[in-house]
Amino acid sequence: MMREPTVYRRNDARCYLFDETYRGAEVNAQSLFDSQEQENRRLWILTDGALKDERWNIEYYYWFIVLAASPAKMKESWQWEKDRNPGIHYMRNWQWGEIYTAFWY
Repeated sequence: MMREPTVYRRNDARCYLFDETYRGAEVNAQSLFDSQEQENRRLWILTDGALKDERWNIEYYYWFIVLAASPAKMKESWQWEKDRNPGIHYMRNWQWGEIYTAFWY
């Protein structure tokens, strides 16, 4: 994942893009849904918020979503979880400093 374009998603209105050009530029989920295939092919999305919007579930998006959430938030993401059949591991939430450091150092 090192140096791959990465989005830290707090919720659908507040996402932060880290790539070769942007170091935490605020974007929203709609802009991600509207992005071109070549823009999202290598994109990692890190989130600890529930994925309720059905568009997160569309199969032609090439990004890789890592959802680190409490069991309650996982239940709110039931449709995404059902269709993706992800591996489930419980861990603490990411801190902003960890995300920034992981991408730039």
